[in-house]
This record gives sequence, C-alpha cells and structure tokens, in this order.
Amino acid sequence: MTLPGRFAVKIEGKERIVELDEAGKPCVDGVAWDVEIVEAERGVWLLRHDGQQTVAIVDGAAAKTVVEIRRPGGDPLVLAAEVTDARRAKIAVPARAGNDAAPATMRSPIPGRVVKLLVKVDDTVKAGQTVVVLEAMKMENELRAPRAGRISIVRCAEGAAVEAGQDLVTIV
Repeated sequence: MTLPGRFAVKIEGKERIVELDEAGKPCVDGVAWDVEIVEAERGVWLLRHDGQQTVAIVDGAAAKTVVEIRRPGGDPLVLAAEVTDARRAKIAVPARAGNDAAPATMRSPIPGRVVKLLVKVDDTVKAGQTVVVLEAMKMENELRAPRAGRISIVRCAEGAAVEAGQDLVTIV
C-alpha cells in the first residue's frame, strides 16, 4: 500500500515539498525521483531503486516524526522531521508551465556529486527535460526542469560536491 499525497517535509531546518503518486513514485520540489516507495506495514516504508532496497522506519504522530533509515551495509541514520500538509509550506513549489512565470531555481534535494551537467547559460529547456544528474548513495538521480524556459544561472559543475538545498540551476 502506498500513501499518495503532497507534503511539506522539514529536516534540519530545510523544507521540501514531497509528492507521492498512487504508484509510490516521489517528486521532491518538482523533481521526479526514480525510487519506488511502498508502505510495508504501519510506520515501515520500503524505498526501492535499481534492485536495492532501503527501509525507513517512521515513529511519530502528525507533525513530529523520527525517521530511522537502514541501508544495506550501512549504519542506521536517525533524523527528526516535521511533516505537514503542503498547503501550509513556507516555500513555494516552482512554477510548472509558461515562460512568463517567476524564475524556478532547481536545488539539490540531497547531498551528492554532480555527475552530468547537461545545460549551460542561455540554453532553452522543456518541462521535464533532464538538466543535472546527481549521484548520491551510489544512485544516479536525474533532476528535471520543473517548467520550460531559459537557463539564466548555473551554480554547479560536473564533478562538484553539492549539499542538500544548494542552488544548482535557475530557469526563467
């Protein structure tokens, strides 16, 4: 069973909009992730990617939550998170269509390394086009343009390490 919906998730002071579709596919700040999320039992979630599985154990009620992440071959990671309805979020989801929309800044959803930078300043992109490929925890994540537009700023380079929440590319 999956939990579709749209949530604001705040971890270590950084807030992200997380959307889960009916198939358990997540989208973070408008960027689709190639990870399947399935609720194995109440409070236990399985995250699957490329034949690997990570277990997330969620202990908490409503807005105050403790998440323990167990990865094969790694020590458990324990995080405190605040989860609320996305309508109450203090950050805006980037505009998804139209070139007259406000600039959309793509940010790194997690710490990692830029494997591929597929755009440069003044390039035109389509909504959903892969802009940056980020490697994190031995997985490559394609970060896709949240809307069509022109690349106005590039703040990363191939091979560079990036932090969660770091600005990567701005689309106008």
